[in-house]
Amino acid sequence: MAAVEIQLPEGFATVAEYAAEIKHVYKQYAHLPNMHIVDFFVTGFWQTLPREWQEYFEASDFELSSLLSLASTGQLDQRAPESLHSYVRAMFHLRLNYHGSPPTDQIEKENHQQELWYFLDSMSPKKKIEVAELSQLVANVASESKCSLVVDVGAGQGYLSRVLAYSSTGLPVLAVDSSPKQQRGAESMQRRTIKRLQGPRAAANGFKWDSERAARLEHTVMHVSLDNASQLAEAAHATAPDARWMMCGLHACGDLSSAVLKAFAESDATAVVLVPCCYNHISETSQEGSVVGFPLSLGMHGTWLGQNALKTACQATSRWDASPEATLAAFRRNYFRSLLHFLMVAQNQIASDGVAPAVGKVTNTELQAALAEIPAAAIAHSSADEQDFAVYVLAALTKLDHAWRPTAEQCIACYREHGGAGLRQIAAAWTLKSLAGPLIECMVVVDRALYLAEHCTAAGRVRAFALFDPVTSPRNVVLVAQRT
Repeated sequence: MAAVEIQLPEGFATVAEYAAEIKHVYKQYAHLPNMHIVDFFVTGFWQTLPREWQEYFEASDFELSSLLSLASTGQLDQRAPESLHSYVRAMFHLRLNYHGSPPTDQIEKENHQQELWYFLDSMSPKKKIEVAELSQLVANVASESKCSLVVDVGAGQGYLSRVLAYSSTGLPVLAVDSSPKQQRGAESMQRRTIKRLQGPRAAANGFKWDSERAARLEHTVMHVSLDNASQLAEAAHATAPDARWMMCGLHACGDLSSAVLKAFAESDATAVVLVPCCYNHISETSQEGSVVGFPLSLGMHGTWLGQNALKTACQATSRWDASPEATLAAFRRNYFRSLLHFLMVAQNQIASDGVAPAVGKVTNTELQAALAEIPAAAIAHSSADEQDFAVYVLAALTKLDHAWRPTAEQCIACYREHGGAGLRQIAAAWTLKSLAGPLIECMVVVDRALYLAEHCTAAGRVRAFALFDPVTSPRNVVLVAQRT
């Protein structure tokens, strides 16, 4: 078994010791990340919190804006009860320190970035940074592990694949994606990129194109899952029978990340470099004998997170302070959605234990259309917040194509029943829930790192570290495993 290189929080000597502690702490507070915000009022979730927590957040001088710094930095004032301080301290202390990314030679990095303009012009600023950083890391790992083939899983439009194949890294790449449409798009962009690389500007900048470069990149459509991950090795061997090969993936979604790691564990792949995302699409439940996406390792065996908790792991609390208006608006949307569900249950439109319909984002256009349908007299003597809720209810039900329409008076009465206290409760509960997100992400990362280590010899190397800025790219952790 290989050693796992992760910068652990202070006080932990081994990854196994850290894994045991985060499992223990998670069980203690699991009810918070597993809260479903839509059911907040129907289930009476607020009343399940310690009374001293309720009193702290319900104090008349408590400011909603203070929740932003609480989520981003763990800042609580001295009036907060010790039990709340203890929860916040645990959530921040147990987060992994994703520092210590491998140093890159600055000249090598600058040269790499200078040639990337040929490939990055159609990408968003966020994607440009991610592809630039990850392509350099993959090239370095491929060189260290003496790999002559890279299998890019979940390649999409082929952004990373083209950089790996056509830039100075010059790696043969098999780009794998499950969507024929994505493959066609990738091949179209590939032709445009080749044309640019063959042009006079590239030649003037010293870029020498040769026909062999075009053969470096192949695309294939393949649906990769936990049940058929072995086909990645089969495809690699069919492409280059005698080659040492590795896998990579940029934001491989949910169980696709687990499938890539499983393919590494069960094959002769020399290395894997993976940036996972979409923890909410990781499977935990399965039929007897089938494979699940979490947990993968023996070290996290028996751990259960829950679907709501995995969704919580996708929260980017590091962004809250940077976007205060957007965060406060999100609190309000959660409040309205929870109130709508409460109203529907109260009016017997849905069972209290029924599945809440997914409304999604209600657009300004939909809100304006709903407002035009409400008689002005029906909301004339209500507050702006009450009116906004009545409009939201009509817009949301229209979006759902639901036949039932409450009166404006019913909506306003529902809002008055909960008032400003309800918004404060929702915002506080959402913040407490979101604070556990990074801890849950750590549990997934540690599980995957341990799984990789369990399938490498002592001579191997397994690392997990932050590759991107967490504010720009919240899913910024990369897993790297090398067998030799």
